[in-house]
Amino acid sequence: MTRSMRVFVGIVALSLLAIIGGVPPPTAGLAADPPLVVRVLDIGQGDAILVEFPNGDDMLVDAGDKAHGPAVVQYLKHRQLDDIDILVATHPHEDHIGGMLDVLRTYKVGRVWDSGYNHGSHTQQRFLQAIKDHRLQYGQPRAGFVREVGKVRIEVLAPDRNLLKGTESDANNNSLVLRVSYGEVSFLLTGDIEEDGRAAVAAWPRATVLKVSHHGSRNGTDGAWLRKVKPTYAAISCGRNNNYNHPHAETLRALVAAGVQTQITAQDGTIVYATDGKTVTVATQLAHAAAAAGGGGQPEGQYIGNQNSHVFHLPTCGSLPAEKNRVYFRTRQEAIDAGHRPCGRCKP
Repeated sequence: MTRSMRVFVGIVALSLLAIIGGVPPPTAGLAADPPLVVRVLDIGQGDAILVEFPNGDDMLVDAGDKAHGPAVVQYLKHRQLDDIDILVATHPHEDHIGGMLDVLRTYKVGRVWDSGYNHGSHTQQRFLQAIKDHRLQYGQPRAGFVREVGKVRIEVLAPDRNLLKGTESDANNNSLVLRVSYGEVSFLLTGDIEEDGRAAVAAWPRATVLKVSHHGSRNGTDGAWLRKVKPTYAAISCGRNNNYNHPHAETLRALVAAGVQTQITAQDGTIVYATDGKTVTVATQLAHAAAAAGGGGQPEGQYIGNQNSHVFHLPTCGSLPAEKNRVYFRTRQEAIDAGHRPCGRCKP
């Protein structure tokens, strides 16, 4: 898509998001200042965040696990991406980089940013080898690194030059943490950083929108830290009925106590934030679908079944049946009552 077309689509998207999210659209300067759009993808128990910059560039932060790699690519194709300017691996756990190989096979990537923590897993080895095979620009930016993308500023807050060792999870605590700022609005993308990693950051800046760390785990967020960051909105990326019971009750209570408006992918689907640098609009996949269906209840097609195998899936699953074999259900219980069983990959 050309830069001018991307800008035009972005302007239209911001107006639509304002309607969907119930927030009045900004009235000043839209033509001169197209939106920054941050999309927290609903890809199960993992992270994948697409940042669409006002100048037409794109940044993908993590790509979910291997099972959801095809769903991430499908979403990027839906957004009509021609390439990815910056690909970020916040840390080497499989639920963040398992889908990277699908992305690298599909898209030309300008540069890769990596946390630099050596996990030693086969998943990380295959990811790093793919970077070499594609001869991509590769970097390990550290705290203090800044990059400007048009009018948007990207700051690296963690990790520091000296990676943490001996924590409960060194891979998590050395997550690559980014603050993305556009005008008066900022997004804090925290990877899976935990308490030890947060303590290693000398001063946490405020952020308008927080991507809650570690899928809402109790060790990723607490009240004292929220009082420093002071977010207005928060997004939690986690899978439905996940084995970790994410998000934890302690984290949700802290967010409520701090007055943060929180969206959860397991409940709301993909979450989209758009800003002109002054105000933020929020839209979710389920709210949009419900509005399109006339409101009330879950939208039609929230679950997709295979009439041959009698397995039902989330719409983002990488194992969806061919269109001719699909049957749609409004609710999970409706699918079960019809004799379908949940997919073992997307775990609807």
